[in-house]
Amino acid sequence: MNVLIVDDEKIERMAMRKFISEWLPECHITGEAENGKRAVEVAIAQQIHLVLMDIQMPGMDGLTAIKKIKASSPHIKFIMLSAYDTFDYAKQAMQEGVKQYLVKPADKDETITAIRSVITEIEEEASQRGIMMVDEQSKWLELHLMNGQPYTSYEFHQMFHEFEAGLMIAAERGGGDQLLFDLQQSSLFHAVPVHRGGELFTCLIYGEQGVGQLKADVLQAIRNFMTSKQLSPVVGVGHPVANPLHLHKSIAEAKLSYYQRKKDDSIVRYGFYNSDVQSILLINLPELADDMMYALEEGRREDALAYYDAFEWEGATISHVKELLILLKSRIRVDLPILPIRTLAECRQRCQYLFDLYEARTQTVNDMERAKRYIRTQFCEQITLEQTAAYVELSPTYFTKRFKDETGLTFKEYVTTCRLDKMKKLLKDTSLSLKEITYQTGYTDPNYVSRVFKKMVGCTPKEYRKQTVKK
Repeated sequence: MNVLIVDDEKIERMAMRKFISEWLPECHITGEAENGKRAVEVAIAQQIHLVLMDIQMPGMDGLTAIKKIKASSPHIKFIMLSAYDTFDYAKQAMQEGVKQYLVKPADKDETITAIRSVITEIEEEASQRGIMMVDEQSKWLELHLMNGQPYTSYEFHQMFHEFEAGLMIAAERGGGDQLLFDLQQSSLFHAVPVHRGGELFTCLIYGEQGVGQLKADVLQAIRNFMTSKQLSPVVGVGHPVANPLHLHKSIAEAKLSYYQRKKDDSIVRYGFYNSDVQSILLINLPELADDMMYALEEGRREDALAYYDAFEWEGATISHVKELLILLKSRIRVDLPILPIRTLAECRQRCQYLFDLYEARTQTVNDMERAKRYIRTQFCEQITLEQTAAYVELSPTYFTKRFKDETGLTFKEYVTTCRLDKMKKLLKDTSLSLKEITYQTGYTDPNYVSRVFKKMVGCTPKEYRKQTVKK
């Protein structure tokens, strides 16, 4: 926490510096200023979080300095230190957004409490800004990396300021969600989810270190997760790149590695794509077509397209891709010309069109089944009735009635059932704490989860785990 001390009396600045060093080790004195003008200069030049500001100083006073600093750095917080215990000064200070007003000589405990109170507020705001930034970055990546909208290196660095090298990972849901949480806590790099629908999610990991160091840091973090948690999700890792325009290649490698490890139980469940291993995707086209159809039937179009992209990126010729499309159209049972296609871009468009035809055909007779599949793949998130109704293109009112008529359960009851089934599995098969299980099943409050679990299952989660262990 970077702190700036502003007071025209040098002895006061020295005393405050000594006080903070002794009682508030979480604070770092980044600078000192003897008047308001100098305070403004330091606040602009340095990364300051908190300013301890005197009011009465020669030249520019404290209140004027606060106005100028807030104009350029609105996130900086202020604590006023003044020898004047007047309502008028305090009122002006509060109007400028000052968080605490202390009268000199301030009591030790009062000063510590005031500073720590503001520090807590700064940390909470920073955390919220971080969440909003990651969400914005995630949407940007999905638009440009997943949906193919062009971007320049300059545009990328405007969004990702600390990028020196980056790589993509593709991991299966469930245990992979917990892995993402762990990766986001790392101080060595940043982790931004790109897409979290269907069977797997993709994630960008980047940092200020070089390509080699990032590769080592990420592998060590995944290895630590696998050994410390009783979870072993399949994780494909793309090779790191220094040029952000090459991230498309890294994401393709991550997906290829994922499918490579998903198909072959004999290899480690996480790691980089091994181009020396002969591709199962190329060996068995009918099996690949079946996997894509199964994903479509489960309402996981994104995964079906990921299979296609991995197949193409692996070096499939246009003849191979056409053969795959012919297999797909025969399974979907449509008459669509494939042989006249001349480019891989046309192949991908034709694949998307086949998906559209399949979804249009199944939607009219199977929208409630699609809704149930959507819920089963998304219940770990904060899923809503409105989102699900929009997914099957029905109004919330009509969807509510249809869903209850065809399933015998309300939307909330069905989501709760899915979450409890997942919770039972985690209680039985892992040693995760109730708090960890709570987050992995779409809840946020362990106490609420315990009440729901006991009401629906007849015993507490702890009692359920003991019973299953005994069996």
